[in-house]
Amino acid sequence: MRNYLGIFIIMLFLTLFSNDLIARDNKNRIAVGGGIYNFMKHGSDNFNQSSIAYNFEYFSKKKAFGFIKPLLGFLGTTENAFYGYFGLSTDLYFFDCKCFLLSPSLAVGGYEDGDQIRLGHTIEFRSGGDISYRFKNNVRVGVGIFHISNAGLGYRNPGSEQIIFKYHIPFN
Repeated sequence: MRNYLGIFIIMLFLTLFSNDLIARDNKNRIAVGGGIYNFMKHGSDNFNQSSIAYNFEYFSKKKAFGFIKPLLGFLGTTENAFYGYFGLSTDLYFFDCKCFLLSPSLAVGGYEDGDQIRLGHTIEFRSGGDISYRFKNNVRVGVGIFHISNAGLGYRNPGSEQIIFKYHIPFN
């Protein structure tokens, strides 16, 4: 988690000192997606298999400090693991077209193991980000890579990684 936190802090620093990087998207949006849960193996856990993941997120248009947006999300797997979370995200865009975005995020939420990897605690932290392409109508298509970990709160902390393909739909 320290690596992801470092990356997020660097992105926030860059954002604070470069207004050209901050995406000026003033719409709420939802993101729906699917992908692979636990695609990296950790240790010799009996519940160390990958599974199909589905994801739903809501990103508010409200901003703190002019660039940090709250998000609310849900992740479920075909192995009955569930994770509901609340966090913060920002959008950074690149190139002259301002259509390629990097959206780092941090979140905290409640996790239920189901028949999936045992993460060691109900409270889990999520870090990572999306890389997406934004069309002229503000619809986005992209991929997100995330890590879920309890940051040492539990009796164990194997962590889990997800790769999620996403479709973002803006609305007012």
